[in-house]
Amino acid sequence: AALALLPLQAAQVTFSNANLITIGDDNSLPPIKAIPYPSSLQATGLVGLVTTRVTVTLHGLSHPFPSDIHVLLVGPGGQSAILMSEVGGQMKFSVTNLTITLDDAAAASLPIDTSLESGTFKPTARELPLGFDFPPPAPSGNSNSPCSLLGFKNLDPTGTWSLYAIDNGTGDWGTLSGGWSLNVSIAVPLRAMRSQTNIILSWPASSVTCHLQSATGASSINWSNVMTTASQQSGRWFVTNSISGTTRFYRLGQ
Repeated sequence: AALALLPLQAAQVTFSNANLITIGDDNSLPPIKAIPYPSSLQATGLVGLVTTRVTVTLHGLSHPFPSDIHVLLVGPGGQSAILMSEVGGQMKFSVTNLTITLDDAAAASLPIDTSLESGTFKPTARELPLGFDFPPPAPSGNSNSPCSLLGFKNLDPTGTWSLYAIDNGTGDWGTLSGGWSLNVSIAVPLRAMRSQTNIILSWPASSVTCHLQSATGASSINWSNVMTTASQQSGRWFVTNSISGTTRFYRLGQ
């Protein structure tokens, strides 16, 4: 017999901090912290869920020399990712009021030697690791952070997400006039363990609106709720089902 697990179809939730972020010269030595530093937001209402995908949008980016800008994202568990570093031309290609989404699934990276423009791009850095750390309170060792959002996958998204921006040059300053937003695709984690001729399935007890569903055959089109009564233990729901002789798919539905 064969079986397959399919996660709950991912839902998307967006959290935003629309407050102004000022990036630039305050007459101190680089790297110069943005104001505020960090800009943070709270992801709430997602207990029992895990991330399947994370993207970040920067709103209203204006700067006379955007290659000076470096941006780091830090998640609730301390995971970090470099979103952009030394992109947008090594000469002064000034930009005004851009909206830039950073997404691992984007078709192209941010331009390194030419001007930035609005759109969706992969997180991009001219050189890794960075030649400096983002100053505290950013986590130590952040110069080695990956230039990818993949490290935020399959994690609990609940808590504080922080955006650290610095200007690594002098004489110029810019803004994120509309702040930033975090888009999180979420799903309920479904676990399975085989016990002789049975399959034991479990999921977080906090996911009270989800129902275990199954389908047989070579496709997952016709789903039906599993009628076996679930029991709760150690913060999870458990269902034990017999393994039949046909391919069976399981998922969590709403």
